[in-house]
This record gives sequence, C-alpha cells and structure tokens, in this order.
Amino acid sequence: MLSNLIEKIYNFADFFHAKRIKNFYSKLSFDLVIDVGSHKGEFINLVIDDKTPVYSFEPQSSVRESLLANTKSKNVLNYFDCALSDASGKIDLIINNLSSTSSIKKSNSNSPWIKLKTLLLGGELYHGKETVDMTTLDKVFLEKLDKNSKILIKIDVEGAEREVLIGGKKLFQEFNIAYVQIESANYHIYDQNNQKSPNEILENYGFEVKKKFIFPLLNFTDLVFSRKK
Repeated sequence: MLSNLIEKIYNFADFFHAKRIKNFYSKLSFDLVIDVGSHKGEFINLVIDDKTPVYSFEPQSSVRESLLANTKSKNVLNYFDCALSDASGKIDLIINNLSSTSSIKKSNSNSPWIKLKTLLLGGELYHGKETVDMTTLDKVFLEKLDKNSKILIKIDVEGAEREVLIGGKKLFQEFNIAYVQIESANYHIYDQNNQKSPNEILENYGFEVKKKFIFPLLNFTDLVFSRKK
C-alpha cells in the first residue's frame, strides 16, 4: 500500500530526528517520562534510555501490538489505551491512513500540507473512526506520582495538545514537571477556532521554549519547554 511506503519514509526521517533529541536529553536529568501519544513507541524506543520509568498513552488499537513489541525492553510502568484531553468520557478517534497522524481533531481541508498528504496517500486521508475512552492528566496522576520526581512530559497528539495541557493544570501546579516536549505543526493543519495555543498555555504555566527541533520533512517542529528561571 502507498501508505506503508509513506510511513517507511517518515520513519526513516524520524530515526535521525530522534537521535538529535536523544542527544539533547542526554545532557538533562529527569526521573520519569509521561509519553502522551506513543504511537508505535518511537519516542520511548529511540529517545528514552532503558531504565527510565515511562507511562505510555496510545488509544489507537491498530498500533498497540507494535507499541508493546517495540518497547518491551524499556521500563514502561503502564500502557494506557485511552486518549488524554480536558475531560473524561468517550470520543471518536479519526483513523488516518498514515497511522502516526490519527487524531481526535478534524484536519483543515484548506491546508496545503493536508492537500499534499491526501494526494500522496492516493486521495484518501482517512479510513474510519474508533470510539475510545478519554480522561485527563490530572485524573490519572494526581494521586499516583511522587511530588519529588522530576518529570518529562512528551505530547504528540496531532492537534489536541491544548486539551491535554488544560486537563493537566493541577499536575503542572503541584508537581515537578521539569520539561515538556510538544509537536507543533509548521502549517495550519487542524481547525483550532482561534483558541489559546499550547505555547500560550505553557507560558501561563510558567514555561518557556528551551530548544526547537525541526523535523527533516519540515512539516512540524518539536518544541522543548522548561520552567522559567
């Protein structure tokens, strides 16, 4: 399938992208990782060392087997098969033909990147929906984590980063969240209705951009935030 070829190209670029990020994090210290949007375990497998404890969130059932296989040598404390947002309940996950870009957000059909991606995928961007459980960072972790732990949160949820951050407001206020990595689209890919951006939310939480990593295909940038000094 054409989508399989596109994903192989994407994964090849991601391998080199992840090496740069891994080198950056090797100079920092943290005790725990919360990986929101694990997909097939790329970040856990390529960036995080084997001993660091990880909580993984990935609601897409079609990639779960690959996620488990790819991270079996890692210290994953729990695999959550739910989406994270700003509320609890059920939500439809829109399944993309390129599985790494499935999302609870509808794509902006006028975006040049979406038009190009649709063309590359043979004219069909989606192939269905999956109803998944939804919860918040606060609900999962407020009674679970050690407040002395230094935490890295990585969020790659294809346009829903804002909701994940809002759902973790108390976590950011009460715990030692040292670093936050967020994927930021370089094009207007998702309909956001002029809502407050993830960058603005993190600034309100007391964070600033520490490092930027532009993906080799130029479609997004990974932003790493740290606490303001």
